[in-house]
Amino acid sequence: MKAFLKAWSDACKWKGKSTILIPNGTYTLRGPCNSSINFRLEGLLKAPIDPKSFASDNWINFKYVNKLMVGGGGSLDAQGAYAWKMNDCQKNPNCRPLPTSMKFDYITNGYIHHMHSFNSKQSHFGLYRCNNMTLTKLQIKAPGDSPNTDGIKIGKSTGINITSVNIRTGNDCISMLSGLKNVQIMDVYCGPGHGINIGSLGKYEDEEDLADIIVKNCTFNGTSNGVRIKSYESQLNKTVVASNFIYEDIVMENVEYHIVIDQHYCSNSGECNLL
Repeated sequence: MKAFLKAWSDACKWKGKSTILIPNGTYTLRGPCNSSINFRLEGLLKAPIDPKSFASDNWINFKYVNKLMVGGGGSLDAQGAYAWKMNDCQKNPNCRPLPTSMKFDYITNGYIHHMHSFNSKQSHFGLYRCNNMTLTKLQIKAPGDSPNTDGIKIGKSTGINITSVNIRTGNDCISMLSGLKNVQIMDVYCGPGHGINIGSLGKYEDEEDLADIIVKNCTFNGTSNGVRIKSYESQLNKTVVASNFIYEDIVMENVEYHIVIDQHYCSNSGECNLL
């Protein structure tokens, strides 16, 4: 692990283009870096089975990098089956989240492509405070009954493009949280899963407005929901505005709830209505 982290540090300092090949392990990869970074995964990378092996809520975490490329045709296997039975977040609001397989925090100008992600312990991919990122040609897979295994979860980010992604998982195929602006989702296959969702919104005081979302040319097959917008009956001291959504050329087969707008996602007692 030390050798790999040193390779990352050296790549960050290098002023030309850098490519890193990765061994097995658990890593936080932090910038800023002096140049663009190409993080190339060609083989199969397996996570530790026991979630207690993780020091944080992520397996692989990129932070504060400009011009980041991640891809190469390889695979991430988070080996989540052992951890899923420990996931009680649907019953326990104070639960500790299981690790996200690959998380991007404060990334600018990112390109994530040609990767496979299997059996995430929680979310497969997560984006937070990112700007101008593309995710394309991804294969995301976990059993339909695996808990909280969102395919792609995005919050407080701008200029996100998701295209040509195949998602078969146990929770939201794509989950869009507060603070998103200018998001385009195109040519995505979803199923099994809980659909492409906005929210839930209105639970936390630090939430930000969400606007300009396009979902186009997407197929849902065998999902519990198609497209869904969900918000709490908010008790917050501020208003979160969600506006300007476009859904176009959507195909649904064997979908239980095609279009859902739920403005009472949780009751006054705090017990959530999980679809």
